[in-house]
Amino acid sequence: MLSIPFHLLVVHFPIALTIIAVISDAWAYRTNRRELHATGYRLTLWAAAGSLLAVGTGLQLMGGVGFDNARTTAHAGAGIIAGICLIALAIVRYSAHNAGRDSREQYPAMWLMLEVAAGVMVAAAAVSGHRLVLLGGGPGL
Repeated sequence: MLSIPFHLLVVHFPIALTIIAVISDAWAYRTNRRELHATGYRLTLWAAAGSLLAVGTGLQLMGGVGFDNARTTAHAGAGIIAGICLIALAIVRYSAHNAGRDSREQYPAMWLMLEVAAGVMVAAAAVSGHRLVLLGGGPGL
């Protein structure tokens, strides 16, 4: 699309959604405000869907020429780990939501730790991806 790789158009959605979801759930966990967990739940679902699209388009783009292998591998590894964490968290939260458990029970700390880990890996992928673009690591960039 306009000679811009599709990956560069979609990566910003999971980055922003994950960061906002982590902030929302951490704030809700600290203040015990359940409505913020509902917001974090929806943001996590969309972040997982966006990360699946971002990882898929990134791996497709990685097959192109002109990439530095070490930097690209570090970026791809961070992105894949973040995607796995987000998808696992989305599955667990979705199943708890459908079973009605998320409204009756305390928000599990393990979910928040997994979400924070995903947020850290998303940030690592974002920083390493930004460096790839700045260093001209992609085709047409």
